[in-house]
Amino acid sequence: MPTNKAKIKLTEITQNLISEKVDADSLKSSIEELKLLLENVSGLNQEAPINSENILLPSGKAIGPKWAGMCIEDVPRTHKFIKGIHSAVQEVLGKNPKKPVTILYAGTGPFATLVLPLLALFKPSELQLILLEVNTVSIESLKRIIKGFDAYEYIKAIYHCDAANFIVPSEFEADILLIECMQHALLREPQVGITYNLLPQMKKDVILIPEEISLHVALVDMEKKAEYLSIDNIAEKSYYENSEAVFTLNKKEVLQNNSEFKKEGFQFPEKEVSFSEEQLCNHDFITVSTEITIFKDISLNIDESGLTVPMLLADLNHDQKVIGAKTQYIVGTEPGLTSQLVRS
Repeated sequence: MPTNKAKIKLTEITQNLISEKVDADSLKSSIEELKLLLENVSGLNQEAPINSENILLPSGKAIGPKWAGMCIEDVPRTHKFIKGIHSAVQEVLGKNPKKPVTILYAGTGPFATLVLPLLALFKPSELQLILLEVNTVSIESLKRIIKGFDAYEYIKAIYHCDAANFIVPSEFEADILLIECMQHALLREPQVGITYNLLPQMKKDVILIPEEISLHVALVDMEKKAEYLSIDNIAEKSYYENSEAVFTLNKKEVLQNNSEFKKEGFQFPEKEVSFSEEQLCNHDFITVSTEITIFKDISLNIDESGLTVPMLLADLNHDQKVIGAKTQYIVGTEPGLTSQLVRS
C-alpha cells in the first residue's frame, strides 16, 4: 500500500477509535481495519512457523510475533489503551506545548499497535518514540511499519533488547513509560520484571501506563453472571466479589520495593484470603481477578478483556470445604501468582 494511502487510512481509523460517540460495531470494524492495515504495511507472514515461536527470558515469556500481532483483536484492550495513551500525551503536552512528549514503549511486538495510531493525531514536534523489542522478526516488521507510514521523524531510537535488563541511555528522558507484556493474572509474561527494571530509571513524574494492575482473590456467582451477560452489559457487575489486592503493580509499589527487588532471592510477601460462610454459599467459584487502570478513569475490569478474564482456583460446588487461598507472586522464568487453597 502506498505511504500516503496508508497514512490517510490510519487517520480515519484513529479518529474513530478516540471518538466519544463510537458504537460497539463501529469500534470492532475499526480494530479489524487497523489489523489488516498493519499486516498489509508490515508484510508480516503470520503463518511462517518462526512467527509462532516464543522467546523464554529470565523474567518470563516473550510471545512470538504472530501472537503479539493477534493481541490487537482484543477490542476493549486495544481501544482503551490507545485512548488512555492519547489522553496521557494530551496531558503532558498541555503542561509544556513547546516540547515533544516522549513515550518509551517496551514490548512493541511487530506493529507497535498501541502507539502507532497516535502518529495520525500528533506531529513529530509533539510526539517522539523510543521502542524496545526482543524478538528479531518483530524488530524487522517494526522497521517496515515505520518505513510504510513514513514515520522516521517520530522515532528517537529502536532497541533490539530484553527490556527487563535494558539500561536506558542517559540522553533519553521519557514522559510516558508504556509496558504491555502481560496475560491475565500477570501470568508467564515479563510485565513485572520489565516494570521493575525500567520505572526506577525514569524521571520522578513519568506517567506509567498502565498506571496500576491489581490481582485479587474473587468469588464468582455464575447465575448472576449469566443474567448480566443476557442484558448486554448494561447492569453493574454484581456477580463477583473481590478481596483486597493480593498483588499490586504501580509506581508507588515499584519504587518502594525496588532496592529489595534487585537482591538475589527476593520474594513478594505471601497473602492469605478467606471468605465467610455466607459469602461462599452465594458463589460458585474462587478465582484470581485482574483489574487494570490504564490512565485515570480509563480502565479494564473483570471479564472486559482477555487481560482481565478470571483465573479459576476452585469450584465451590465440587469442593465445599474450600474457604480461601494463600497466594504469592513469583518472579523469574515462569512468573505468576502461585496459590494454595485454604480449607475449613
